[in-house]
Amino acid sequence: MLSILLAVAALSVMADNLRHVGYAVTDDIDVNGACFGQAGTYTVGAYMPASLLAAYEGCRVLGVRYAVSESIGRTRAFMYDVSDTGVLTEISAQKQRTYEGWNTVTFNGDGYVITGNENIFFGYDYVETDEMVAEERGALCGTGNETDGAFMLYGNYGQGEGLYSISGIGCLCVQLIIDVSSLPTKDIDMNYIDAGHKYKTAGSKIELFTMFSNVGRDTIFSYRMGYQIDDREPVYEEFNDTLLCGEQESWEPVIMLSDDIPVGMHTLKAFVSQIEGMPVEKLKNDTIQATFALYRDAFSRHQVYVEVYAHQQSPYVPMLDKALNMLTKDNPQVALVNTFAYGNPLFVEASDYLHQLYAYTYPTFTFNRAYFPGENYIAYDMNDYLPQVPASFIAGILTDMYAQDFLNPAFATVELEPQYDTDSRQLSLSVSGQTLPEAEAIYGDIALTVLLTEDGVTSPQSVYNELTQRTTTQNNYVHDHVLRQYVTAPIGDPLTLDDGTYHASYSVTIPEGWNPENMRVVAFITKAADAETDDNVMDMDITNANSCAIPVEESTAIRQLTGETTAQHPQAYTIDGQPIAHPTHHHGIAILRMPDGKSRKVVLP
Repeated sequence: MLSILLAVAALSVMADNLRHVGYAVTDDIDVNGACFGQAGTYTVGAYMPASLLAAYEGCRVLGVRYAVSESIGRTRAFMYDVSDTGVLTEISAQKQRTYEGWNTVTFNGDGYVITGNENIFFGYDYVETDEMVAEERGALCGTGNETDGAFMLYGNYGQGEGLYSISGIGCLCVQLIIDVSSLPTKDIDMNYIDAGHKYKTAGSKIELFTMFSNVGRDTIFSYRMGYQIDDREPVYEEFNDTLLCGEQESWEPVIMLSDDIPVGMHTLKAFVSQIEGMPVEKLKNDTIQATFALYRDAFSRHQVYVEVYAHQQSPYVPMLDKALNMLTKDNPQVALVNTFAYGNPLFVEASDYLHQLYAYTYPTFTFNRAYFPGENYIAYDMNDYLPQVPASFIAGILTDMYAQDFLNPAFATVELEPQYDTDSRQLSLSVSGQTLPEAEAIYGDIALTVLLTEDGVTSPQSVYNELTQRTTTQNNYVHDHVLRQYVTAPIGDPLTLDDGTYHASYSVTIPEGWNPENMRVVAFITKAADAETDDNVMDMDITNANSCAIPVEESTAIRQLTGETTAQHPQAYTIDGQPIAHPTHHHGIAILRMPDGKSRKVVLP
């Protein structure tokens, strides 16, 4: 088992009712005298989310401890509440002269009572002088390994005002001082659970990973953990281990899924059963749970849906565009859609809810809107790497991610039959497919989302010039895969199934100014819902997707079937849409479908 101390009594003398809480867990200082290299005052500290602070609900924060390698004069120690949107509200602050080593700052008043719902950013104003810069020295102290939230910088540094993660010295030496008198004598909280990928097959195994911590005042010497699938018989494991106050441990049982577990969604609970041989009374955080979907049959995926949340004022967007273009060129089974943030010229209002749910910075992107176990978010970003490494390297990472998602099971198919009238600019679209019993068992009702994208759209974009090392606006930047319009409701239209099949028809007029020759239809299947929110976003992954070009030049539709997009050479069809197996034996007019989805008429001799 992995042991981590999130909060321990420091080596200095401390009252029995006090704890020093933070990512820096002892008085050790491993990195001494780190610097930013530019004179100024920097607001530095650590960020602890509500999930970590919940164990101290009802306790009082009395102050802050931090270490510096030399005096930085009289400076401010602080504690802020951080809203879900990143807004900081000051809770406490106090100035005090600093000394080499650990400094203790006790806030005025009776302290702040932790509710268990707040996210707290705490630390001090670090001052770096011109003299320190000239001598290439600093006063920052660090310890241990880098951890998310353990060294944060607040201010306006490139992408707007907010909290920025800093690396290079491990955890910043900063701690909260907490009065834990209100805690029970012996108590264990479940902190984290990871059951791996969402989709499981009967007979497979779950390598469960959980974390729990001693949130009582006293050391615990024995305890019993358990897990349970739905209402089935629980399984227990006994531990005769010493668990110090504030110590965090991991429990990693391997769970075999029996063949009699039915297809559908299931709940896996992990819990504390006994402490020191005594049954645990029902407490707030003694149980934690995850869900998984069990299936027995599946379709292969047509395409992987990649959705980008972009901003025309972010210079990282062109860098990601370059890598994504490499991805789609080499992997035609990618359906790529670029959605732009509110206030951008290319913003589509109906997509704004996606940015609220997924885009924690710009650009970010999702693969099938699916969550990968262990990640902090459903979406990904590579903004730390985009300016530093070649686009081909980023494309290689994206290709691995695409290949991984392409192997995930699908429980519905999506087949597209578009027809386009050049004179009226009318697009008629038929979408059909099959579903497996897993679709209803796992998702309940399912919904179809259809949208239109366009390549070659000229619109402003911030770009970074490597020669001048400056960011400028390029007014004639060419954007590809741009979301233009939803044909269905953005969250999808619920489908009515007839013996496992569905069919839907749509008609839309392509606006003047849009080039249908550069446009594609993209369709995908998700769980049906009235709205997508933080509460159900983990259930809204895409089970299958497909796309095709708008057939501008042919009068009869060519149906796009599963696997057609894997072709790396033109495919020939008769004028009425029938595949031509041997083009060299065909004479007369034919339609060639190119690997990029575009079509043109040719005369075969």
